[in-house]
Amino acid sequence: MTDSPAGSHTEILRADECWKYLKSSYIGRLAVINGDIPEIFPVNFSVAGGTLVFRTGQGTKLRALLSGAMAALEVDGLNPYATEVWSVVAKGVPEPFDEARMALPEDDADREPWEPGIKDHLVAITPTEISGRRFAVRSRVRWWPPVDFSADWLD
Repeated sequence: MTDSPAGSHTEILRADECWKYLKSSYIGRLAVINGDIPEIFPVNFSVAGGTLVFRTGQGTKLRALLSGAMAALEVDGLNPYATEVWSVVAKGVPEPFDEARMALPEDDADREPWEPGIKDHLVAITPTEISGRRFAVRSRVRWWPPVDFSADWLD
């Protein structure tokens, strides 16, 4: 891990650290392009080797996923004491899950989506780019109460 530019206390994560965090999580935000419009969907996912896998049904998300365009999955979390947070973004081209060359992890093979409805399409994203960062959470004294910026926006 290395510090980010400009003296920030944000640490840039190595790829192996990013995968460690992805494996420790199961919910994220999937970003796709639907025509010219960006769309973001919550998804629960599994890590199968170097591939991210999730279920979806017919609709906007599936059409965008199968368009051949890149997609991104962002996953965030914090340590047990809420003193440190992390964020990982994995980007790649989605494809239908191929049981002939991919295997679901045994402990996650039955993961079901939280949203009701038929989710009979298993989608895989093998990231071509993965990045992440981690930083300490500032004391609430530094940011609470909230600052009202509305007066600045009126000028």
